[in-house]
Amino acid sequence: MPIIILTEPFIRHYAGSVFKVSDAIGVSGWDDDDRVREKQSCYDQRFYFLPDNGKGTPAELPLPYAFDCPENILAGINLKSGPCRITSVSKGLEKNIGDPYYAEPLPLGKGKIMYSDSEKYAKNVLTFDLGNEEQPDTALINNRVTGEIQSVNRIAGHPAILSFEEFEPGFFEVSLLKSTQKIHHFTLIKCFPMVVQLTDIRGKYNITKTIW
Repeated sequence: MPIIILTEPFIRHYAGSVFKVSDAIGVSGWDDDDRVREKQSCYDQRFYFLPDNGKGTPAELPLPYAFDCPENILAGINLKSGPCRITSVSKGLEKNIGDPYYAEPLPLGKGKIMYSDSEKYAKNVLTFDLGNEEQPDTALINNRVTGEIQSVNRIAGHPAILSFEEFEPGFFEVSLLKSTQKIHHFTLIKCFPMVVQLTDIRGKYNITKTIW
């Protein structure tokens, strides 16, 4: 799967964001009629399938908005060290008053989910502020790029806590279960630990730490 870098802002993602996406390349506006397709130029209409536009919804990312990440940029970087970013929560996880997503200068969480640091990495532990509500006992973590279940985690304790420090960067949907019943869900991006900006010098990049 290719690793790409945004050349410009895209919806809720800033320029320099790094993503691993599907190998599949789509074509926007591709006609179903074979006779029409023969006359169409698809080059400028190609797009990556981006599982999350920053608001939890899939999007079509035009190819000109990104370039392939050079391999040398990733050398020596612990990819698991990037922070988590929650992009959407189900209704039961919303918090209309005092939502930590709007905390300054950076979000402290979203809805009833709070970020905290693990022993290794910043913003890699999620704590669920559910009060006296029904508590989940299992987290089903689905990889939104591959469509596969990546992990099934047992959750114990009150409040419920879920760690992502062993996950590499990716797009995920997390279902919180009580026994076999889904009670909540949310979408999350485990970010790459670096932001990569183009410079005026070919082959040279400005690399900074991801802060979210």
